[in-house]
Amino acid sequence: MNLDIRNKREVFWDDYLIDTEKTTAHHRVMNPVKKDCCFCFDRGKEAELGISYTCIVKDTAGYKMYYIPWRQFEYQMGRCYLAVIESQDGIRWTRPHLNLYDHPELTENNVVLDTLMDGVFVFYDENPDCPKEEKYKAVTLGCGEKENGEHDRVLWCFTSPDGYRFTQNYRMTDKGVFDSLNTVQWKDGRYSCYLRDYHDRNEEIGYLGVRDIRVMYSEDFKTWTDPKQITFDDGKDVPLYTNNVMVYDRAPQMLVGFPVRYCERKEWTLNNDQIVSSGVKKQAMTDHEKRSGLAATDCIFMCSRDGERWHRYNEAFVTPGYEKEHNWVYGDCYLTYNFVDSGREVYYLYAHECHRSRGIGKPLARYEIRKDGFACMMADSEEKILVTKPLVFTGKELHLNFTTSVCGYIYVDVLDEAGNPLSEKVSFEVYGDNIDRKICFADGTDFSEFEAKPVRLRFRMQEAKLYSMWFE
Repeated sequence: MNLDIRNKREVFWDDYLIDTEKTTAHHRVMNPVKKDCCFCFDRGKEAELGISYTCIVKDTAGYKMYYIPWRQFEYQMGRCYLAVIESQDGIRWTRPHLNLYDHPELTENNVVLDTLMDGVFVFYDENPDCPKEEKYKAVTLGCGEKENGEHDRVLWCFTSPDGYRFTQNYRMTDKGVFDSLNTVQWKDGRYSCYLRDYHDRNEEIGYLGVRDIRVMYSEDFKTWTDPKQITFDDGKDVPLYTNNVMVYDRAPQMLVGFPVRYCERKEWTLNNDQIVSSGVKKQAMTDHEKRSGLAATDCIFMCSRDGERWHRYNEAFVTPGYEKEHNWVYGDCYLTYNFVDSGREVYYLYAHECHRSRGIGKPLARYEIRKDGFACMMADSEEKILVTKPLVFTGKELHLNFTTSVCGYIYVDVLDEAGNPLSEKVSFEVYGDNIDRKICFADGTDFSEFEAKPVRLRFRMQEAKLYSMWFE
């Protein structure tokens, strides 16, 4: 069956386009580059312990970044509150003085929701039928009452017309654990909610199970399907914390996710005595529970085309970095939900730091990642081949997002469905580093003679990375 890619941007993060039997190039996850600290959470409870679940919303006024400072570690109302900072460019962030709630420790504050339990996610609803007074939605863990009068965990939705004044509105589901960043997207005429749960639970021995991610759907945000566990193509059972699932706007057929990977050592070791953050880890064990000092977290990258079956990279996308006094702890590498477009070839990504450290401000680190550059197909110092499955395209010009070394190259030629050359034409030698290089054949002609015909593309590559392609 031929793939009809039309003129869509297609990324090389999974095997959707790739004939794996004919391809010798290989996948590679990329890593964002840490640039600077662009803000410090250092007021009131922010400096005491913990900033979590930062998420960015873009609107006509710029960018809003929502976050929760922790108050205490029991699951009850009042554990945390939701606050907001703002920016026009993603580099300079400031606190609005809203004073919507009375906080004794903050005479001027940026609080938008108070007395919450855990894990608040805010998004701007793109559903054209969404009422104006509900365009901002905040999804959070809360309390619900069972038929016998007992309280249970429930995923609640608060709504707002402006992103500041929220009202509790929809009860979404009680099927899950929810103590994480539970994300929602509007795509293809329905909502998808990715939420936190466990599997392989054994209550008899007190085993919670393995942290996982589940998805449920709704057309109206009021009635939701039962959550189902998402699956991965690597066959591994990796504990995942936050999910950070979002639609990738440059290729909206793709969903991307940046889940936190949870790794808990069972016992304190000599390595823990020597790790630079040993004091912070010991204090976390004293303040809370043993696992708070034994666990550490990093971030990985995953992608999907249907939202249920995911391709997951098992090398870290973001790591805690070189050892310092406050990293390599449980709470590192929680990437902010959403990106900021720099206006250049990169996106800005963010992660808060010093999550487990008492009495200090929590820096907000800014990272940069190439557009389409979360992963790639690459070739090393020996020439490798990437061959696509048979496809049909619309357009005359091929565009590539790619990188080579100065000695590296990419050549493109066109094959028939069986993999035989359709002509003697080969593209000019492609080298450099660009997110949009227009490709034609060495004789100056374009790809118009192959438009709307089933063909394969063959990329011959050396010391090169290929991120995405599209026709125009």
